[in-house]
Amino acid sequence: MSGRRLEAELDEAALERWAERVGRSASGRGVVVALRGPLGAGKTTFVRAALRGAGAKRAARSPTYTLHRPHALRDGGRVHHLDLYRIADPSELDELGWEELMDSGETVFVEWAGRAGDRLPADRWEVELNMSAGGARRRLRVRAVGGAPDLPGMPEVWEPTGTPAAAAGEAGAC
Repeated sequence: MSGRRLEAELDEAALERWAERVGRSASGRGVVVALRGPLGAGKTTFVRAALRGAGAKRAARSPTYTLHRPHALRDGGRVHHLDLYRIADPSELDELGWEELMDSGETVFVEWAGRAGDRLPADRWEVELNMSAGGARRRLRVRAVGGAPDLPGMPEVWEPTGTPAAAAGEAGAC
């Protein structure tokens, strides 16, 4: 099932399977994937799996200290991984070449996307991760915003936390 909005509670293996699907789907389409959630919720795990799915030539490392890591893909393209945890104000994004990245037509995964303020593009995928009770699973809420393409379907094994909405153009926050 694919759609504009999905919610699920996944164990780590299922989260990684879906993130790989996201990476395959986003690669080459210039999708910005905005990730939100507290420390330890699985944002970097998600991006590592998505980069595998996109065909990254090397394993992803967190860009927490460098803020930005470009990743070459086996097909010759590139995907970018940003971690905005250390950004105090959206004006600092200019030093990262934010506008050029957003206009590059390349896929960009942005951890701590809320720190970008209103500088996120209107067309994007929003991914919110939270720990579930007990911490063994992740609560995942995702949505396609603006003119972003529909989201790839969830893995075969997933537990809906509500009724996933597949209607195009559905409004609402992640």
